[in-house]
Amino acid sequence: MHAVAVADLHGNVRLYELLLRIADAWRISSVFITGDLLPGGEFSSVSEAEVGTGLVDLQRRFIERTLAPLLQSFLAAHRHTNIYAIMGNDDCRANEALLRQLDEATPGFHLVNERLVELRDAKQMHAFFTDEIPLLAVTGYPYVPPGAGLLVDWVKYENCVRLSPPGMDPCADIYDVGIQTVPARTRTTIADDLADYGSYLQRSGKNGHLSYEAGRTIHLFHSPPYNTPLDSMPPQGRHDHVRLPDHVGSSEIGKFIERVQPFLVLCGHCHEAVVLGSYKTQIGDTWCVNPGSQTHIDVLSVVQFNVYDPSEMKQLFISAR
Repeated sequence: MHAVAVADLHGNVRLYELLLRIADAWRISSVFITGDLLPGGEFSSVSEAEVGTGLVDLQRRFIERTLAPLLQSFLAAHRHTNIYAIMGNDDCRANEALLRQLDEATPGFHLVNERLVELRDAKQMHAFFTDEIPLLAVTGYPYVPPGAGLLVDWVKYENCVRLSPPGMDPCADIYDVGIQTVPARTRTTIADDLADYGSYLQRSGKNGHLSYEAGRTIHLFHSPPYNTPLDSMPPQGRHDHVRLPDHVGSSEIGKFIERVQPFLVLCGHCHEAVVLGSYKTQIGDTWCVNPGSQTHIDVLSVVQFNVYDPSEMKQLFISAR
């Protein structure tokens, strides 16, 4: 019943180790990581192709040498804990296959990019408390709107209007300007995907026998909903006399939450929102949470909650030093 959510660890080993120590000490059943799992890098004075290749290699080595051994060792000794994760806009899609392999080889680790899986704790608890504990599922949607950087593996236009970020040539295409480590299979928009999310998941072909029900599903989004406390950014000033936005989430994700009312929404992406806005808000009856990120100062920003009653939650900042 005890769960924690974190976001945007960006390959910080100290914070991964601290997260697992917390999961052990607090006997956490479900750990949710809402994207940007892997380290970035500084690649100045090189071409865009070299930036992409260098980042893919850096993140691949992190998965193989650090993340996979760390999670496998922990989960082998903690059979009651399950970890659910998605990738984020700073994670190279070329390495998604490695994380899928980690999922397949490691009981307790679940990569839920564009996928629907059982919440294992709910299945186990439901067997004993049929009337009190609902059967829940977990799904993940890693995509964010344009404007998050050069890497566009997990970037999609919001809708058919195809708005470009401020400062970008409005006639340019984000996929031509940005870096993709894997060619896009389709060019759908966030609105296209979320119009009928159940069908979208079925097209992925990774859900087994599960059927999507929003009211019984915990949604992991990397992008928070737009114009909420969860996507607040520091004031960006102006560009060519146009005031830049102080909110950078997804309007289509916000509309989706309003329309289908998921059981719970966990997101990330906007590190500062926890300071400038809040770590939680409600859209209709749905609790939405962004734990924020203090990775740059080795502080784990974590939200602890009761997965069956998400209104019971609290935010903690814990130093790894």
